Amino acid sequence: MLSGFLTLLWAQERDNRALGFWSLGFSAGALGMVLVSVRELAPPIVAFGLGNGLGISCLGLIWLGCLAFEGETRKGAGLLAAAGGVVWLSLFAIPTFAADLGARIFAASILYAGYSFLILPVLFFGQRREPLPARMVAIVAFGTHGAAHLIRIPMQLIEPVQLVAGHAPLWYGAMTFAFFLQGLASALAIFAMVRERATRRYKIASETDALTLLRNRRAFIDAIARARGGAGGSAPGALLALVDADHFKQVNDTYGHPAGDAVLVELGRLLTREVPEAAIVGRLGGEEFGVYLPASVVLRQPDLLDDLRIRVGHMLVEHEDQLPAITISIGAASLPSGPLDFPLALARADKALYASKKAGRNRVTWGGLDFVGEGQHQLDVTEAPSELSSAASRSAA
Repeated sequence: MLSGFLTLLWAQERDNRALGFWSLGFSAGALGMVLVSVRELAPPIVAFGLGNGLGISCLGLIWLGCLAFEGETRKGAGLLAAAGGVVWLSLFAIPTFAADLGARIFAASILYAGYSFLILPVLFFGQRREPLPARMVAIVAFGTHGAAHLIRIPMQLIEPVQLVAGHAPLWYGAMTFAFFLQGLASALAIFAMVRERATRRYKIASETDALTLLRNRRAFIDAIARARGGAGGSAPGALLALVDADHFKQVNDTYGHPAGDAVLVELGRLLTREVPEAAIVGRLGGEEFGVYLPASVVLRQPDLLDDLRIRVGHMLVEHEDQLPAITISIGAASLPSGPLDFPLALARADKALYASKKAGRNRVTWGGLDFVGEGQHQLDVTEAPSELSSAASRSAA
């Protein structure tokens, strides 16, 4: 059933190589289980030889699927994936091996465990890059699967499997059932991994500006709300700044829209690169960006906004050997403590931005919640950091 679900999913996403390998792998495993289950009717070469060969190949194909899922390519991976099944069938073609149940258990255990442990590092490093809850389930499932197969080797020495009147030692039956459960768990985990990645990517796409890869307007607002909801996140003195590229229409008209896009991408990179990790950056639309600075950042770097303005003025953007230089205007609103009225704060920052534009652009203007726009005194934060702190205190009061 699970291999059927994966096959149906692959039919909908035919370009997904991971789903293709997993579909083939679990289908091979399911067929192998069927062949082993009819061992009383089928000849040994079919039931035990081909049945276990398909089971081992199943893990090889799952490993290839994991490599594709994590975006890894390895030379000779296909040969290595097929080698286990080929080795098993070659061994089973030897009459003495086929007749020795202990030797078969030893060889099968080594091959099954080897592929299970081959899967683990691929999933482990993938989890570090992209945490998915279902991937952890898969790691546990394949890890215990490999360990259980290795445990079969000493158990065979302690209490050898000798089928008497259709019965085997208790440990053998228990492990066979455990392997069945592990197979189900791994298949369900892989199915869930595919869904979790799709959901995660849809969520990221819905929160990301397609051009700059920054947070879009909604994600920017949500990130600020989360930051202020944490411990100390709503302390007085935080700033909400609007950053606008000056005369951006001229860039588009002079160099073309692709060059304008390149400018916006580079501006987004610079803002992200130059602000501390605790700050939040987003693209609000057009040539307008938002920057949120927590109170702790404002206290440590009171000149940060003006430093950004200066750095942008020296920024060079390469686009078909053309270097359109830009400046930015910034309007910032000092935020009080407690719950944030974001529309009001955004309106205050927008008024400050308008003041920067009206005063000649390429400057920083800021105000608290008492900011009135045209009549507000323009302040360069690098020239009067002490006034910035006092203004933040006023807004908090």
